[in-house]
Amino acid sequence: MKKILSLIVLGCLLVMPMSAKAAISFQNGFKCDKKVYETDGSATMTCYISANATSGSTLSQFTGTLQLENLTVKSITPASNWMDYSNGNSLSMRTTQGMTGEFQIATIVFTVNDVAKQCRAVLVPCYDENGEFKGCDSEVTVEETKSCYTDTANGVYYGKDGSVVTEEVYNSECVKNPQTGGFLPYAVIISGIVLAVGVFTITRKNNSLYKI
Repeated sequence: MKKILSLIVLGCLLVMPMSAKAAISFQNGFKCDKKVYETDGSATMTCYISANATSGSTLSQFTGTLQLENLTVKSITPASNWMDYSNGNSLSMRTTQGMTGEFQIATIVFTVNDVAKQCRAVLVPCYDENGEFKGCDSEVTVEETKSCYTDTANGVYYGKDGSVVTEEVYNSECVKNPQTGGFLPYAVIISGIVLAVGVFTITRKNNSLYKI
């Protein structure tokens, strides 16, 4: 009986370290919105960095590295109680109070370098735990769906929602329309209205003359 109990205790000791989870995690803490298109044809993408500190652990300093494809950092806004000391793709955030539970660290706005190409961002997060540096967590990758993307090798076009579309639909959704000739339909309509008003005015004057 003692041997059986000893084996059970030994088995528990072996399993517990394997099943224990990291006290601070970023694996669900890097998410991005879809591209936002501006009126001039450019686009931006907004991403959010957050963390989850459990088992009584706290986080007061976060550093990390961004590996970007088709993206450039436009602005970084730290969350409440956080201060930003970042430089380009090297991130550095600090807070005077130890954060615990689930919390947001920063919001990053990226400029999309080429709206016709796919975007990809990789975050390598490093952090302290309870005021002591603990190293870096596994990298977190965010890859945008093939929104407004052209697979030139296979001749495949993707629309704004990432679905396969025809070249005509791709051009209408993703390519800025040229200004040349764009004013012509409006000019025709305006000319027609002016002409109609002129004819109406002349006809009314003639009717007035006849009545006199």
